[in-house]
Amino acid sequence: MKMMASTFMPTPITANSSARASYINNMHTSIPKAHGNTSTPQNMVATSSQQNTATIKVVTNQLSADEQLALEKDLQDRHDFHKKQETSAADMVSETQRILAEVAKEQPSLLNKKFDFTNTGDEIDIIKHDLSEREYNYLKAKLNASDKLVEATDFLNVAAARNKSSTSISNTKYTKEDLVGRIHVRDIIEQAKERSAERIRISEQNIVTSTNNTSSMFRKEVHLNALDLVLSNSVGLNAKA
Repeated sequence: MKMMASTFMPTPITANSSARASYINNMHTSIPKAHGNTSTPQNMVATSSQQNTATIKVVTNQLSADEQLALEKDLQDRHDFHKKQETSAADMVSETQRILAEVAKEQPSLLNKKFDFTNTGDEIDIIKHDLSEREYNYLKAKLNASDKLVEATDFLNVAAARNKSSTSISNTKYTKEDLVGRIHVRDIIEQAKERSAERIRISEQNIVTSTNNTSSMFRKEVHLNALDLVLSNSVGLNAKA
């Protein structure tokens, strides 16, 4: 008699549960209270035992009603935070381009000089420059007149600190104060534009890149490359005690 193939199937897990379980393995132990509140310290990364317990509860439908609501809120908060990262990067790029286009009309010689700028926590300041005092004051006022630029770069300080915390092997906690003054906006945008140009060149010429080639991770969109650069900021930081 022919042996029948085994028909054993594992207990099905819904796509929703699977996605949540995958998410839980990377989640923080507590829900961020308010991502918009830039003074709130970033949360610590969950330990593996806490992650495993949470994952088991999700895939076996053992979450209590309160836990279910908390998880759904955390998922939504994280989705909103991710989207705000992208819109903030887009605002940083577009506002910088708009302002520098105005400068090119009003004081074209200024763009031939050396300068960069960064968010210092409560305003944008000019750094690494050889501007005259008059040029410095003009450019600083012009940049800070854009609420959108100030808010976008301030939030990206928060996002970079949060990302630094979540990838810290020692579970070190960082806040935006550790990042202020370290994100050099003009330099990041120039690097992002170069990455976009390279990505487009690779696509148009159908160039095959190896998986360990960093250019394979470049995006066509300048603002997404800028966001990648902000979140992968390798500048040494001083952790909060």
